[in-house]
Amino acid sequence: MIKRIYIEITNLCNLRCSFCRKSRKPPRSLSLQEFEQIIRQVREYTDYIYLHVQGEPLLHPAFSRIMDLCDASGMQVQLVTNGSLLNRFPDLLSHCSLRKLSVSLQSLAFQNTDIDSYMDTVLALCSTASKQKRPFMELRFWRDDQSEEPVIRKAFARIEEHCEFQPAGRKNSLSIMPGVYVTYANSFDWPDPDEPEQSDSGYCLGGIEQLAVLSDGTVVPCCLDCDGVIAFGNILQEPLSSILSGERYRKFAEGIMNRKLTEHLCRSCTFRTRFR
Repeated sequence: MIKRIYIEITNLCNLRCSFCRKSRKPPRSLSLQEFEQIIRQVREYTDYIYLHVQGEPLLHPAFSRIMDLCDASGMQVQLVTNGSLLNRFPDLLSHCSLRKLSVSLQSLAFQNTDIDSYMDTVLALCSTASKQKRPFMELRFWRDDQSEEPVIRKAFARIEEHCEFQPAGRKNSLSIMPGVYVTYANSFDWPDPDEPEQSDSGYCLGGIEQLAVLSDGTVVPCCLDCDGVIAFGNILQEPLSSILSGERYRKFAEGIMNRKLTEHLCRSCTFRTRFR
């Protein structure tokens, strides 16, 4: 059962962070008409969408209109951003569709920005979200050892000025105010079609509980296939229902359910080892 669908509204980004893989696909953003076409189809499968695969979603020239469409469609949106453009959207938290806002503080090491101004914006959003009890907010770091980096130490110091870190009852997560968390996650290697296969057996959530739609409409099994290597079809050219009844998707899904990997990219992917 599909639980969430990633929609890459743009693959453009204003940063070049080392932990993101540069897309091999041409730069592109979905038009409003294309996004509306996609939303009409994915809502038949899930209410939960993530507005990213690659790229910085706040760079989309019609981002506010996209959120309006999500509001009107009753979608539940998770937004992941590097935070550098948040001050352009002072009404972001007013969108009823925004369920969770994740700010990638690990990107600070790759930004040429005033840390105090950046953190003022982030902490103000955290405070507003906590008071209005929506959306959930998450300040993301890759690893807790990043706290030794000067720019990260300064960001932490700003958080500590206003908040007290408390156990959150969730792995790799601390609460800093009601509904707002600091989280850590282990870094990972993006799967590469040029890498050798490791195994033809294993399990993953890709294609089973999640799908991704790239900025050109290509439907792939997960958010790690940013180049559209495992292309099940194109949602802008054929209905999603037809794509999911197609031979390539059916073989892929049946393989995963039987712990057999039918695609080379999956056989070379190390992220799948997190799912035993």
